[in-house]
Amino acid sequence: MEIPELPIHDDLWGKFYRDHYENDATTYYIRRDDGFLDKCGIGGYFRTLRGREAEALEDAKGHVLDVGCEVGAGILWLQEKGLRVIGVDLSPGAVGIARKRGAQDARAMSLWDVPQMKERFDTVILMGNNTGLAGSLEKTGEMLEMLRGITNDGAVLIGDTINPVETSDPGNLAYHKWNTERGRYIGQVSIRTEYGGFTEPWFDIVLFEPDVLKKLCQAHGWKPRETITQGPGYFLIADKVG
Repeated sequence: MEIPELPIHDDLWGKFYRDHYENDATTYYIRRDDGFLDKCGIGGYFRTLRGREAEALEDAKGHVLDVGCEVGAGILWLQEKGLRVIGVDLSPGAVGIARKRGAQDARAMSLWDVPQMKERFDTVILMGNNTGLAGSLEKTGEMLEMLRGITNDGAVLIGDTINPVETSDPGNLAYHKWNTERGRYIGQVSIRTEYGGFTEPWFDIVLFEPDVLKKLCQAHGWKPRETITQGPGYFLIADKVG
């Protein structure tokens, strides 16, 4: 499938979040590097957490870091529980909307810059497939090590992802094969967002088989404790070791 050339927007996620918040925009698109285009709804980012998401976050405690906080769904839920939360997101537009919605501390910054805040956390949450935002297995290991370094003893990690092998879709299976041929993990996906005639630079995200994610956690200072299924995906809850 031919991939169209589109101009780059420097905060495309922020643009469609604002358009939804202010003008009820409903749809954006995710394109995979094999050309596959997925139509996605914006409204889900503005949800109130319930069901298995809320169940997973019941393990949150103390001072919480929400990585990739988007427009604040996790922050707002945790604040209601009386927890202090810092949310970080690369999108200034997302952070601005999160603040307008009541997030008390949302910051536009990279995950990799969090250690510069000199904060210590008791819980780290990675919602919306953000467990894989480092983009590769190797970088995920580095992320887990970094998160271990900014958390207190007894800290908990709550990560959300999708098991890539739970599919019968021919396009997904072909993509797994293509990844294998390229020497990549089957759950590594190169994507870009498209909205309103604009796009963003390509980036990688990882979707993890449960055993792969558990082994990564174990290798980088986190002991898997519980798995909670959420539709096609799951939450892994792990405790800091040592």
